[in-house]
Amino acid sequence: MNLKEFKDKLFALAKKNGFEAQVEFSEKMEFMVSYANDDIDQYKDASNSRVTIKILKDGKIGKSFSERFDDPEALFNEALSNWKITDTEDENFFYDGKGKYIEMKTYDGNFEKTPVKEKLDFVKKLYNSAKCDERIVTVPNAVFQNLKISKSISNTLGLDISSTMDGGFSYAISISKDDNTHSGFWFEIGKRFEDLSPEQIGKKACKEALSLLGAKPVKSGKYRVIIRNTAFEELLGLLKSMISAENVQKNISPLKGKINEKIGNTILNIKDLPYVEGSINNRPFDDEGVPTKETVIIENGVLKSYLYDLKTAKKDNVESTGNSLNGSIEPINLVIESGNYSFNELVNKLDNGIIIISIDGMHSGANPVSGNFSLGARGYKVENGEIVHAVEQITISGNFIDLLNKIEDVGNDSKDFGGVITPSILISELDIAGE
Repeated sequence: MNLKEFKDKLFALAKKNGFEAQVEFSEKMEFMVSYANDDIDQYKDASNSRVTIKILKDGKIGKSFSERFDDPEALFNEALSNWKITDTEDENFFYDGKGKYIEMKTYDGNFEKTPVKEKLDFVKKLYNSAKCDERIVTVPNAVFQNLKISKSISNTLGLDISSTMDGGFSYAISISKDDNTHSGFWFEIGKRFEDLSPEQIGKKACKEALSLLGAKPVKSGKYRVIIRNTAFEELLGLLKSMISAENVQKNISPLKGKINEKIGNTILNIKDLPYVEGSINNRPFDDEGVPTKETVIIENGVLKSYLYDLKTAKKDNVESTGNSLNGSIEPINLVIESGNYSFNELVNKLDNGIIIISIDGMHSGANPVSGNFSLGARGYKVENGEIVHAVEQITISGNFIDLLNKIEDVGNDSKDFGGVITPSILISELDIAGE
């Protein structure tokens, strides 16, 4: 039985029993190789597929899953059993597919065409580049991975769409050692194999590890701070939670009731974009089949919109923004608009303060309900516009909304982190606990 025959039989069965039905089929192909201790540490070259059945009646959805589509009746009956025991006050929906879908190229095919030998050579070069200095004591991870994901969604309301996306990424971790060990990390994302340079990625990880040699804490106090893009991306996990309409409606977001209110400096502009050149996260529709679209989240410091799926949009009497992803509401490409300053220019403007390059403990030390955070961090001390030494064993703390209001300047060094694209930012004041 092919997929079309499966869908036709399932839809007929659903209609016969008074249900709407939806079939979602996904197929994932993954290649991954990890190098460590001068040898291949992990290797994966695999594919898997999954069909998801959803039936809808009286605002309730019943689901069933399978790796094959050869028995629509059995899957319908399983979904029916789950529908009967579903107890929810929320009204659920299927999308009818009548919206306008943006035409975009999400599949290139370059990674699939690249021979495995070239990928193995790549990760060996990455590993050796990450060992760029005798002071690097180990390279625990040098990784290359590429993915191809195909998805189709069809239902009895007329929705019938499909797309295929692909992309790859690579990262390396280098460890240097003096009295303590210091970790340097770097990664890059690409749509094509040639977008990724093993020499550059490995060398940046190596240099970062070396730059932290001699690191020491600073005295506790309030500091002007640059939060480098690599660290600000992690902090933006708080914003991603706060702008979910589901969290707003559940009263677990500090941004509830803040639409059209100023929540950040006027130089701050943030959008969610369905398509960004070079991103491997681009998609024409979300997991409910709703067309994706540009959504202005913060404009000149003012909160303009939350992100919605069908269910939350109905509650607020608005349209879905097409952000139902991976079982929750998430941005597609959360883009912080670049400013006018290079990273070095930001350092000169900082003059005296701290650069934060990475943070630890987001899961335990950051609260998206209140926005408060207390996180381990590392970076560099800056005096008179020059980096004077590395900094570790410090804790940064504050409130994320307050942080947005303390932004002084935004860099032009935007980096794609896979779903978040952000530059570095200059903050007027941040609490740092050290010595």
